[in-house]
Amino acid sequence: MTLHIKIRKAGVLLALLWGTFTAANGQCDPADFALLCNDGDAVNDAVFSCGFSCAFASDLTACFASCISDAIPEMSAGCVGCFANQSTCVSNNCFLQCAFGSEADCEACVAANCQADFGSCAGITDVDGDGEDSVCDCDDDNADVYTGAPGTGDGIDNNCDGIITDTEQGCPLDLTSDGLVAVSDVLIVLAEFGCTESCEADITGDGAVTVSDVLTLLSGFGTAC
Repeated sequence: MTLHIKIRKAGVLLALLWGTFTAANGQCDPADFALLCNDGDAVNDAVFSCGFSCAFASDLTACFASCISDAIPEMSAGCVGCFANQSTCVSNNCFLQCAFGSEADCEACVAANCQADFGSCAGITDVDGDGEDSVCDCDDDNADVYTGAPGTGDGIDNNCDGIITDTEQGCPLDLTSDGLVAVSDVLIVLAEFGCTESCEADITGDGAVTVSDVLTLLSGFGTAC
């Protein structure tokens, strides 16, 4: 999910605009991303409130960092720093556009002046190019996996909800993809029996093709997919 934390005008506006980034090794850790993905509105409210509190501070960045850290104690210090730097950037570069201009003008200013640096600082990526950044993308190395993705029948959690549904599971016992668990599937398992690396017939997902794979396949023998 590409997340846009709401843009609001008033005093010094703090706007966090998520886009498509290619940064890595950022200051925000997986727990921070989970917080931003699940509680984006709460983070937005806290950052927005800090805009008023720090509007006339002599050291904007320090004020933002302290305020945001107090408001969101579960956020890591590194990620708080990224927010503080981005908030300072918005205050220094987009005050007129965000305080007196249109929402579109504010968004454009933030995107042009502050978005890239924040993405780099936070470590937001879209490595797999699926249009969903790593804030809510639970596997940024697989373009078939992102929030709301349709099931591919490959036995993976395509939509990042923590549950492998029927449409995501597919038919793992049908190794030949002919719609039936039959002798041809058994022969594939037997041909790879004893495999311990990159095994295509590893039905149980334990990294090897063993008796357990044979028994699992036989338990579904004759079923249609």
